[in-house]
Amino acid sequence: RKIPTPFVNLPIGATEDRVLGSIDFSATLKQGGKPVFSPGLLAAANRGILYIDEVNLLPAHLVDVLLDASAMGVNTIQREGLALSHPARFLLVGTMNPEEGDLRPQLLDRFGLMCDVLAPQDPKVRSEVVRQRIAFETSPEGFRDKWN
Repeated sequence: RKIPTPFVNLPIGATEDRVLGSIDFSATLKQGGKPVFSPGLLAAANRGILYIDEVNLLPAHLVDVLLDASAMGVNTIQREGLALSHPARFLLVGTMNPEEGDLRPQLLDRFGLMCDVLAPQDPKVRSEVVRQRIAFETSPEGFRDKWN
């Protein structure tokens, strides 16, 4: 049986609770005060891909959280009297603009591949790239058929 691979986007403004998981207070109240855990992005990314745009702008405390989870393969949460662990095995994919700052060396070690992407300088090539992107956005299926 095939299980789809999760692709989870970690937004630049994500909080630690959103990444790790937290207590769902509404559900906790409905359960008579028994803490109910709301899984975070690391749980959603388990067995899949965790994508971080502008990875070099990620706050230091979130970098530490990601380093711990990726090294151990487990995410451990301790919140308001609740302690639990869940698998957190994910492939880390990140993009960044090096002009906006460097990537912490500890996090750089978690990436298995790095590549530089250079924008074409020729105006004709640049305008063709834009035309193709617009064609894809207008009709992804038609664009795909054109190139198959």
